Amino acid sequence: MQKRPVAAALLSLFNSIVTIRAPSVFLVLLLVPFSAVVFAQTDDPLLSENANGYVARILSDSPDEVANALERVEKLYTEGKLPQGANPIAIILHGPEVEIFFKDNYDEYKRIVDLAARLSAFGLVDVRVCETQSGIMGRSRTSIHSFIGTVPFGPTAVKRLLDQQNYVYF
Repeated sequence: MQKRPVAAALLSLFNSIVTIRAPSVFLVLLLVPFSAVVFAQTDDPLLSENANGYVARILSDSPDEVANALERVEKLYTEGKLPQGANPIAIILHGPEVEIFFKDNYDEYKRIVDLAARLSAFGLVDVRVCETQSGIMGRSRTSIHSFIGTVPFGPTAVKRLLDQQNYVYF
C-alpha cells in the first residue's frame, strides 16, 4: 500500500509531460513499464517487509470467503511464496461464518474444515472464532473443533493485531 504515492507521482509527471508535449513522449514510453511494476507491487500484502504477521480480511461473513482465504494460503504455500519463519496467518471469524467450525456442521463444511485443519497443522494459519458470536448462536467452546482457537470478541482481536502487533491485512 505504500507504493501508491509513487503511482500518483507518476500520474502527475505524466500530466506535466502531456502539457509539455514535444520529445517527452519518449520519456512517457520509458515510464510505462516502471508504473506497471509499481501497480503490481500494491496487490500483494506479503511484500510488506516490516509486518509482524498477516490477518485475513473477511468482509462478507460467508463460508465461501473463508474457503477462499484458506485456499489462497495453500496456494502461496505450494508456490513457496510465504515468508520463511513468518507467524501463521490469523483468520479471526466473528460473524455467522463461525458455524463452519461447529462439530455438528462438519458434514456440511468438511472441505473447509479439513483444509483449515491441514493448514493449521503445517503452522500456516491460526484460525480463531469469536466467543461472543458463538454465544449468540447458543454454542459453547466444546461445540467447536479442537484445533480452532477462540477470542473473547473478534473485532477487538483483529484491531489489536493491526494496531498493536503490526499485522497487515492478507
